[in-house]
Amino acid sequence: MIAFIVKSTVALCVFLAFYHLILEREKMHQFNRFFLLFAIVISVAIPFISFEIIKEIPVDFSRQVAISQHALNTSIHQTAEKVDYKFILLWTLYAIVMLLMAVRFGRNIWKIFSRIGNSPNVEFKNSKLVLVKEKIVPHTFLHYIFINLEDYKKQNIEAELYTHELVHVHQKHTLDILFIEFLKVVFWFNPIFLFYKKAIQLNHEFLADQEIVKTYNNVPFYQNLLLTKGSEKQTIYLASNLNYLVTKKRLIMMKKEHQKTQRF
Repeated sequence: MIAFIVKSTVALCVFLAFYHLILEREKMHQFNRFFLLFAIVISVAIPFISFEIIKEIPVDFSRQVAISQHALNTSIHQTAEKVDYKFILLWTLYAIVMLLMAVRFGRNIWKIFSRIGNSPNVEFKNSKLVLVKEKIVPHTFLHYIFINLEDYKKQNIEAELYTHELVHVHQKHTLDILFIEFLKVVFWFNPIFLFYKKAIQLNHEFLADQEIVKTYNNVPFYQNLLLTKGSEKQTIYLASNLNYLVTKKRLIMMKKEHQKTQRF
């Protein structure tokens, strides 16, 4: 188990370092999305990959039988004497924490679907608008876009915000988040998955921002809109959030996208 943790963590760290140093600054967000997912899958699989070198060695069978009998007797004697309570304790602790994480994960999904069931739903461009009474920042889960009921009635929601959330819906970004959250439940002891989740969510925002720049070609307005919404500091667990990490990285990337569209 320790060998698995060490090997997978080293691989995860190498891939993530390469992503942050090389790929994150490049305008190839779709490739980066699948690179991050592939990095996780291959890193978890690496410890199970082994290579065998077969070499024939002459064996003295009479001596081997004697050694095997001695090893068997020793093993039985040691098993009768020792019980590894530390091993049992560690696995029990792992199972308890994983169970608690799984309950938390399931409860949050249940809360989201409860809100969907208890709120008006409106069909909207191959998605559904969930109109909630609370004052919220627009966010997306699967094909559901959560927005404030009063803002919807008064048409106070900018077209850019709808388009932003539709990108999350159509590109199925929620599946990436659910995948990484599931891994956080199983590997709760490994903090590297927290950094992967941040990288994945930021890449989702790059993808959504890219579509806005192409569609509306008004970067200053969109940036101000995000900064205004981002000041509310509302982040919804398991959802793609409009104001997620409105950082210098996103603002710089938007300018790159804008310069690219101007050249064409």
